Amino acid sequence: MARRTIESWRLFWVLAIAISTAICLGLPYADFHTARGTEFIILHSVLCALPCLLIAFTASSLATLWPSRSTRWLLANRRYFGLAFASGMSWHFAFVGYYLILFGNPINNRDLTLDLIGLCFLLAMTLTSFRRFARRLNLADWRRLHKMGIYTLWFLPTFFYVDDLRNNWDPFLFGVLIVLFATLILRGIAWAKKSVLPKQISWRSSKKAGVLSSPKS
Repeated sequence: MARRTIESWRLFWVLAIAISTAICLGLPYADFHTARGTEFIILHSVLCALPCLLIAFTASSLATLWPSRSTRWLLANRRYFGLAFASGMSWHFAFVGYYLILFGNPINNRDLTLDLIGLCFLLAMTLTSFRRFARRLNLADWRRLHKMGIYTLWFLPTFFYVDDLRNNWDPFLFGVLIVLFATLILRGIAWAKKSVLPKQISWRSSKKAGVLSSPKS
């Protein structure tokens, strides 16, 4: 019953408050007077928002592979999981802004460029999640933007975590990476199923039609 009542904007607010609460719980462990201490809350905010991104990333795949009431609910509310992720990332970019203002730019240009690319996609996807902005794009361009965007947003934390893991082994980050790659594999399997199944149905239909139209039948 809860799945039927907690949806759309009510779901968004529940998720946004939960993410914000999780981020705030990390504030006592951050030291805003040092660059290293601020980096903690920057990374923590991403981890708190990441589950919503992964749900938005895999919702259609789950519905394809395991159609059920639960997966259909996830797919129907994918937009609100994505918007909740964006709300969580607003904390992240606020902390990044604070970091740059207070400590200059000790971040290397590659990481800063990737972060800006992620911000641009996140803003574009968030705005075009609303009809007022979405109607400025045709359907093909809207789908292209959101497909490129969701893969970019998946790639960025994966890239950063792989980079961090190469420099410093962390079992927790290793576990996060396993989950990230598992979601990509899940999408690949769902894509393969959607691509192969119509061909199999078409082949069987053609074969059946050929048998029925054969002079021997």
